[in-house]
Amino acid sequence: MIRRYLQPSVVKSLQHFPVVLLTGARQVGKSTLAQDLIGKSWQASYLTLDDRVVLDGALRDPDGLISATPTPVVLDEVQKAPDLMRAIKRRVDREKAAGQYLLTGSANLMTLASVSETLAGRGALHTLMPFGWPERVERPVPSILKDLFDAQDSAALLKKLPKKTGSGSRKEIISTILSGGYPEPALMKSSEVRHRWFDSYRQTYLERDLLTIKSIENLPDFNRLLSLMAFRTGGLLNLSDLSRESGLPFTTLRRYVNLLEVTYQVFLLTPYYANIGKRLVKTPKVFMNDTGMACYLRGVHDWSALEHQGQVGAMVETWAAAEILKLMAVTDYRFHLYFWRTHAGHEVDFLLELGGRLVAIEVKWSSKVGESALSSLERCHDDLKGKLLRSVVLYGGTEVVALTPKITAVPYSVFFGM
Repeated sequence: MIRRYLQPSVVKSLQHFPVVLLTGARQVGKSTLAQDLIGKSWQASYLTLDDRVVLDGALRDPDGLISATPTPVVLDEVQKAPDLMRAIKRRVDREKAAGQYLLTGSANLMTLASVSETLAGRGALHTLMPFGWPERVERPVPSILKDLFDAQDSAALLKKLPKKTGSGSRKEIISTILSGGYPEPALMKSSEVRHRWFDSYRQTYLERDLLTIKSIENLPDFNRLLSLMAFRTGGLLNLSDLSRESGLPFTTLRRYVNLLEVTYQVFLLTPYYANIGKRLVKTPKVFMNDTGMACYLRGVHDWSALEHQGQVGAMVETWAAAEILKLMAVTDYRFHLYFWRTHAGHEVDFLLELGGRLVAIEVKWSSKVGESALSSLERCHDDLKGKLLRSVVLYGGTEVVALTPKITAVPYSVFFGM
């Protein structure tokens, strides 16, 4: 089994908190990770609400189930019985020992009012994302995010990075984007078999998992919205246009988009607001959580199809955004990710923030860095003045190059530790 980057963080939380919540999209590996933690140092039992007997007990008498179940225990798929949280609260309020409960769920449990109120101050929350590129091939966790803030200048950053790309070729990146990071399809060799997996995932997500969280009036409409999101990944979330295209009322659309977020199918990236003027765009960008799913929803089986659609840039940006978020989730630092864009059309793909300091990241698939990328980054430096430490152009080349004293071109494989 491939060891997940998040595992040490979950173990540490079990040593300090009575309750640990592990959330993430379905089939991302939460149950596998939870069961892998059970051993000599943490001798827990395992119950899943996918078991009808356990689910009936949790729905009928949550207090009885919790009082009769010895701890420590893993409770899998707890979003199916949210009232379990109140029973767990009463239990841990009486017995405050660490490591009593590891709860997993395929929805962001802390968005449910009953859960957030019940477990406030009693639990740690972790989100398991699909495999990251280096994680899937069992590379060490890259330190690049912290390196970006520790290096005093481009020369110091260059010393921290390999001068040339490692094993990660453009062909490998293409394969990674097309297959995505869900453990099963990520390791499949056949695109046809992978397509069938995503087809089954989509059906199960729509017809079973989603309905346990929220009632959907019209599943075909929601299904169509999911596909529309795949075609808009990497773009601004214009709800008015989306409402016209989907035929959904504005209020219904907002609720459905929220459900896609809660169930980890999409994530929204907000623009950077500090020092904001009227010329800054306030609309968020929307990204699919997994490029494999996005390609499946778009009917893309190979790279030439993406090129034909003219969507290579958007898909590479979606992949890069997800990879950065995966690294952010396994560090001990409170990074935040934004984008920067003005009404005049100047844009930088990502702003990474740590303690008020910023690093700009521009994503290019080309093996060369054009003047347009440099122009936007220089404009961003001027606009954000002393807050922006440096800029990085992630590109499809093979060498780390200092383009200016503040701008460094870094190959994808170097950035992600391949």
